[in-house]
Amino acid sequence: MFDDILAAAKGSSADSSSKIEPVNEEDGHVRIAVIGVGGAGCNCVDRLTKIGIKSATTIGLNTDAKHINMIQAHKKILIGKTITRGLGAGGYADIARKAAEADREMLKREIGENELVFLVAGMGGGTGGGAAPVVAEIAKEQGAIVVSIVTYPFALERVRIKNAQVQIKNLVQKSDTVVVIDNNRLASYVPNLPIDKAFELADSITSRAVIGIADTIMFPSLLNVDFADVRAVMQGGGLAMISLGEGTGMDRVQNVVKDTLEHPLLDVNYEGAKGCMLHIEGGPDLTLGDAIKTGETLTQSFDPTSGIKVGARVNPNMRETIRVTAIITGVRSPYIFKKDDDSSGLDLAATSSSSGDSALQYL
Repeated sequence: MFDDILAAAKGSSADSSSKIEPVNEEDGHVRIAVIGVGGAGCNCVDRLTKIGIKSATTIGLNTDAKHINMIQAHKKILIGKTITRGLGAGGYADIARKAAEADREMLKREIGENELVFLVAGMGGGTGGGAAPVVAEIAKEQGAIVVSIVTYPFALERVRIKNAQVQIKNLVQKSDTVVVIDNNRLASYVPNLPIDKAFELADSITSRAVIGIADTIMFPSLLNVDFADVRAVMQGGGLAMISLGEGTGMDRVQNVVKDTLEHPLLDVNYEGAKGCMLHIEGGPDLTLGDAIKTGETLTQSFDPTSGIKVGARVNPNMRETIRVTAIITGVRSPYIFKKDDDSSGLDLAATSSSSGDSALQYL
């Protein structure tokens, strides 16, 4: 499955970089932006732009002028010119935070007013960890629902792990939902993947989640999800995780549910989850019954009062295959937040969505 994700990302971006057009706000009433903060975040935005995302505007933001000039985005923002002189934050989150704060008014203008902001960044380093909470705060102040999707360092990066834990806590306080992709989980699922490919895979997974949600909001689908649905699940969602699955053949519904539950990208317990944004993709043979059964089976162990929204799109290039991207909110992860740290895990779970939805909703 993960090899397919990488291959699909490469294939879709092969010839799309020649013409880059931002989303036309007149095409839909929802303004969606994807903001990449720091090196990892900008790399993801670069991938999304080259793929040719049409449902959102991409923005690259960095303290490193050289790197930001290398990427493609609908808009590029260099922050902290007077502090870093465009040379980057040197891995120091405090410097990146000061750089973002120094340009707060400029960021307000450049980011603009959006209904939904996806903020993508790597945790554990400088610009992503330091500036992302400031950017999230600015976006929320301007009325956006902020969904941050961040990567968690490999176990061998001991110093970065400690930094990442602090940075994620800070980001949770400023975002509606923070989705954590654990690079260690990716390594365990694809153990022979070179480290550079692992980073590409994390970008591809983030891209798949963003495009899945944004496209289902903006364009007609088999099962539509509107902005109100996203807000109901993501607002106050706290710590969240993402899981991917794929099923083929006659038993594709059962297979995709099993695969999704077995491939979480963060060490969490599904039981008691407070919300789920479920995106289902299938070929022309995907039926409404398949989509409903997939959603019901996948979420049967969730909290009875959880807010669950399901969107489904038909991909004409797929045959006898169902793919699922699930973002599950209101979870706890002792792997990231230690059990004896009362200021993290319990509080994060307590900030879960309180949308009040008592049943699985297909909109």
